Amino acid sequence: MIELTPELIGGLPKNGATDPIEFYRRPLVGRLFRERINMGLRLLPARRFQRALEIGYGAGAVLLTLAPSVEELHGLDLDADPEPVKSLLASRGHTATPVRGSVYTLPYASDYFDLVVSFSVFEHLHEYKKALAEVRRALAPGGLFLLGMPAVNRAMEVGFRAIGFKGIEDHHVTRPADVAQEFQSVGFKVIGSRQLQPRPLPFALYYTWLLEREAGPA
Repeated sequence: MIELTPELIGGLPKNGATDPIEFYRRPLVGRLFRERINMGLRLLPARRFQRALEIGYGAGAVLLTLAPSVEELHGLDLDADPEPVKSLLASRGHTATPVRGSVYTLPYASDYFDLVVSFSVFEHLHEYKKALAEVRRALAPGGLFLLGMPAVNRAMEVGFRAIGFKGIEDHHVTRPADVAQEFQSVGFKVIGSRQLQPRPLPFALYYTWLLEREAGPA
């Protein structure tokens, strides 16, 4: 099973202003940060992927997790430096091609990937429908898009501030429900979903969907 573990992320340095890797290593908060990733990874079928892309790779934790199951691995991030991530994966026996770029204009051919993964990126996007359509373009028909987003509400703002994440209300501008309502319109079908809702919280902290790119025009 693909899983992001504490051992895997040991020693990973912060990479870019928005990289949350330091939170993954905290005793309690780290369990939640890792579980939001693993909850999504458990939705993936147990098979090897030919070409995969992670949008928002940061320090490279998810790329490291995916690498053993992917033939050709790519990453895209608006803020992170690709060179440390490329070197990190190489030092652990993996090859990846991380680049700087925007999800609004993915620098890849159409129908290229059979898997795209993105955790905690789409809540930052005002033009989320444009981003969804661009991900669909880069996916081959039948390709999978694993998308994860935190809840965006007042309680989450308080929670993020409590763990030292400042200015969250300025960064998180789009709710999961806003994005989900556009899946069908851009040509995605939901084939699986999960919510992270630790007891006794009355609402989910994180939402994850496994989407399939449908054939034909959006």
